[in-house]
Amino acid sequence: MQVRGDPDDPAALLRDGAVHRRVYTDPALFAREQERIFKRLWLYVGHESEIPHPGDFARTVLGPEEVILVRQADGGIALLHNRCAHRGARIVGDAAGCVKRFSCPYHSWTYRLDGTLLGVPLPGGYGPAGVRGPGRSGLARVPRVASYRGFIFASHAAEGEDLPSFLGELVSALDNMVDRAPAGTLTLAGGRLRLEYRGNWKLFMENATDLLHPGFVHESSVAAARAFPDAATPAGSATAQAIDMLLSNGLGVPQWDDVPLHGFAHGHVYMGGFYRRGAIAPERSDAAFTRYRDALAARHGTARTAEILAVDRFNNLIWPTLSVNARFAVVRQVLPLAVDRTVIVSSCFRFDGAPEEMFDLTLQFLNTASSPASMVASDDLEIFERCQRGLADSSVEWIDISRGALHDRAGAAGAVEGRGTSELAVRGQLAAWQRCLSDAS
Repeated sequence: MQVRGDPDDPAALLRDGAVHRRVYTDPALFAREQERIFKRLWLYVGHESEIPHPGDFARTVLGPEEVILVRQADGGIALLHNRCAHRGARIVGDAAGCVKRFSCPYHSWTYRLDGTLLGVPLPGGYGPAGVRGPGRSGLARVPRVASYRGFIFASHAAEGEDLPSFLGELVSALDNMVDRAPAGTLTLAGGRLRLEYRGNWKLFMENATDLLHPGFVHESSVAAARAFPDAATPAGSATAQAIDMLLSNGLGVPQWDDVPLHGFAHGHVYMGGFYRRGAIAPERSDAAFTRYRDALAARHGTARTAEILAVDRFNNLIWPTLSVNARFAVVRQVLPLAVDRTVIVSSCFRFDGAPEEMFDLTLQFLNTASSPASMVASDDLEIFERCQRGLADSSVEWIDISRGALHDRAGAAGAVEGRGTSELAVRGQLAAWQRCLSDAS
C-alpha cells in the first residue's frame, strides 16, 4: 500500500501498528532528522571526568557537527564548534588533550578557552573591518550545555525544555549508575569501541529492547557457549563471564516475555534485567563483591545499598541516541552518518572507590557485548544490514510494529508498560520521531 496524503508529511508515514519503509531509507527524511532531531534535542556529548582540569578538552560530536568539549578557567564547561572563524579549518585534531588556548593550524588564529578571539598574525591585512568584523568574533559556541551527575548533554537549540525535564524518568538510570560508585563518582576509563554498520540509526535503538530476537539472532553464539567444556571455564574467569553472558541470550520466548518493559515520553524506555548466572548476577557472595557491597554500605548505609543493588535493568534508552547500562557502567552512543550508515561508540566507567575486580567485570562486559570481536554485536549488525537491504525493496511499503500492543497498559509516572516481547519501545520511539519531524517551530 502506498503512502496516503502528503508523502512528505511525517503523519502519513506512521499509522496504528505500522511504519512506512521510507522512515529508514529516504535521504530527504534523514536530512530533516538532522535539523529537527539532532540539532534540537539534548544529546549526550561526554563525561566530566574526561575534562577534570582547566584547559582539558575532548573532541566529540553534537548531532551532525564536530565540537570541542572544554573545561573553562573558572571550572565551567563549554562546547565549541571545531571550526576556525577565518577559513573554516578544523581547530582540534587530537581526540583529547590540555591547552592554554586553541590555535588554528592553518593561519594561527588563536582563541581563548571560551572561544573568544585572542590573536591573529598580521591583523592589519584583513581590511577596514579587521579581524573583529562580522563572522570573526571567535569560535562558535553551542548555546546550551548541561551536566547531570557528571553526564554532559548539549543542544544546538538556544531554547527548549531543560535537561532534567527531557530526561524524565530516565534520570533514574544515571542516578543508579553513580550511586553504585562507593566514592560517589565515576571515571571514564578503558578507551572506546567503535562499530559501524550500513543501516539506519533507528534500527539500533529499536533493537536494544527487542526481546524476541535474541533466541534467533544469537542462536549460534548461545550454541557455542553451551558447547564449551565446563572444565575450561574456571569460576570467576573472564571466559566464564563471557559464557554466562552468551548463555543468558538463550532464554525461551515465554521467559523473555516475563522481562518487563517501561516506555516513557520522548521515546525513552528501559527493560528489566535477565542476567542471573555467576559474576553477572545482580547479587553475589564472592569475596570481591562482598568488599564492594561493604564499600557501598560505608557510604550509603546497609538499607540504601540494598535498594541500589536491587535495581536490576539492562538497557536504559535515552532517545534518540544513548543506551545506558548502569549495572555494568557502560554507555553506547549512536552517531548517524547517513540514512544507511551508522556508528556506535561504546565506552565504560570505573565505579570510583570499588575493588578493581568490578572494573574487570565492566571491561569484560564491554568486550563481550560491544567489541568488533563480539559475537553478539556482529549478529546484531548483520541483522541491521539485512533489514536495510530488505527495506530498499519497494514491494511492501509498510512495516509491522504491532507486536504486543493489545497487552500494553498504562503504568505509573506516565509510563506505558508491556511484556518483554512487545514492540512498545519501537512505537514510542517512532511517535517521538513523528512529533519532532512534524514540529516546524
